[in-house]
Amino acid sequence: MFDFVRKHTKLLQVLLFLLIFPSFVLFGIQGYDSFNNNGSLAAKVDGIPISMQQLDNAQRSEIARMQQTLGASADIKSLDTPEAKLRTLDGLIRQTLLQVAVRKQHLAVSDSQVQQAILQIPQIAALRKPDGSFDEEAYRQLIAAQGMTTAQFEGQVREQLLQQQAVDGIAEPVIESKTIAGQLYDWQNQKRQVRLALFNTQDYTSQVQPSAAQIEAFYKDHTALFQSPQSADIQYVVLSLNAVRQGIVITPAQAQAYYTQHIAEFSTPQERKASHILITLPPNPTPAQVQAAKTKAEAILAEVRKDPAQFAEIAKRDSQDPGSSAQGGNLGYFTQNAMVKSFADAVFAMKKVGDIVGPVLSPYGFHIIELTGIKPAEQKPFAQVQSSIQAQLQNQEAQKRFPEMADKFSSLVYEDSRSFAQVAAKYHLEVQTAEGVSPTPKASGDSRTDPLANAAFLKAVFSSNSIRDKRNISAVEIAPNTLASARILKYQPASTLTFAQAQDKVRALLVAQQAAALAVKAGEQALAAARQGKAMPAWGAPVEISQSQTPATAGVPAAAVAAAFQLPVAKLPALTGLTLPGQAGYAIVSVDSVSKAKPDAEQLRAQQGAMSQLLSQGVTEAYIDSLKKRYGVEMLYKVPPLANS
Repeated sequence: MFDFVRKHTKLLQVLLFLLIFPSFVLFGIQGYDSFNNNGSLAAKVDGIPISMQQLDNAQRSEIARMQQTLGASADIKSLDTPEAKLRTLDGLIRQTLLQVAVRKQHLAVSDSQVQQAILQIPQIAALRKPDGSFDEEAYRQLIAAQGMTTAQFEGQVREQLLQQQAVDGIAEPVIESKTIAGQLYDWQNQKRQVRLALFNTQDYTSQVQPSAAQIEAFYKDHTALFQSPQSADIQYVVLSLNAVRQGIVITPAQAQAYYTQHIAEFSTPQERKASHILITLPPNPTPAQVQAAKTKAEAILAEVRKDPAQFAEIAKRDSQDPGSSAQGGNLGYFTQNAMVKSFADAVFAMKKVGDIVGPVLSPYGFHIIELTGIKPAEQKPFAQVQSSIQAQLQNQEAQKRFPEMADKFSSLVYEDSRSFAQVAAKYHLEVQTAEGVSPTPKASGDSRTDPLANAAFLKAVFSSNSIRDKRNISAVEIAPNTLASARILKYQPASTLTFAQAQDKVRALLVAQQAAALAVKAGEQALAAARQGKAMPAWGAPVEISQSQTPATAGVPAAAVAAAFQLPVAKLPALTGLTLPGQAGYAIVSVDSVSKAKPDAEQLRAQQGAMSQLLSQGVTEAYIDSLKKRYGVEMLYKVPPLANS
């Protein structure tokens, strides 16, 4: 009914995503046929191939989506890995499984549902002619700009709705047990008062005096720890969309022409707010059923007209729309194309707030409608949007020019393989140098703009051909619309430090290892003595901890917090001990008291909701697993082993 949008918020976000990120492409069942002759496959689902090309496209789309969504804070390195590619492949497999399930379960979505979903996308809802009607030509142009026909786009929307239908109802469990929810809330929020006795590694270093023979033996047994990594001094150039954009000038006249031709983009259509009372009709109603519903609606309309102030109360009592009746029939603000035609026509024909019309027949039944608000259409003046139009046109022109420039860039760095002078002069690029570059991406850089922070770029730089020939590497796409090439000027291979070079480091590591062993031994002995009642260790001051706090703020190591909450507390004080990670030493933990956490009604409901969400995720995963077993999944893509160059 009218709560469709509320129920399918995630779907509509996906549809919006399709318009914002044109590189994102969904492949329906029919789309996989084009990959049948591709010799490089990533997986098969029910015999349907998923190609490596498709996987690469999806991976690039995911990176682009993260860049668009998170901007400079996006961690592109986390996606530019074989493991991330495997996760992307799993997403494609899940999507294909749902498509197979849709096909084999003969699910269907009506044209009206597809239309309703599309009209919820803001970019599409805003496509209006001056008279307020929907601009179909602008709609076709918008979809064409994404590289699709309207039929393809509407097919993708239908596919998303079908997939949503395939999982509807299986992942909506509700945790009814307040006892379980309360126990979990207590476990997550209770506080425990603890004391710690720490046996720090550094307190035992003075007791460790390794001999020269022990130090040398440690070096021989752990030579991998004393490697000097390969490095290189390099030159490099970067061709980016931003560099192309800076060379493009958009005049005010060009911006004004765009504004005039696309005035709908800068206009907000009129919105109206309404409440309704719905008397539903069954599918394919008989004339008698139609007449009965109409008679009931007319009686309600008469009651409402007698006392319009009671509209909301009557809607709560009589409306059969589950999405709005509890709110007194309130549907909020909407544009004319956001509702079915007969309903929208009635609402937008009303003259003033407070008007009531009905009964209005729609595919859902008979409506009694009250107009409760009007937001007039607005148009932004040219002066307000001129700079944004110029930036948009500049970006569009850069997008057009970039592919050809990228091809020429790639050719030039290959043809003039011992210099970047020609390509730098042609595209006004800066030839940059970097010394002591290693194959490990720079942690402080942004892999989308800084080649030295990009794993794929560095892999190409340190390839065997690049090291041997010291020629320009082939252009590497470090991000969408960003290419980089480099040339090694000087190369230093990896080597093992001599014992003389590494001696100080060897001794420090050996001392730390032996001191940590002494700290652990002392801690274990102290714990045993405490449990036997012979002696207590030197406790620190009591500290109150909880699982929701940051352990560092209380001066308690995270591992000690975890150990304290794993300890049974039927009898207090309760003792436990643990070896601290990173050779930090040993800790004895005494839990002295426990403060239970009792949730109020709102917290209990929130906990039940969180538990239901976790259970819902588990149910969905189980459903996907059952589809994998039913239809069969063959994984062909493997995470490649780590390479040294």
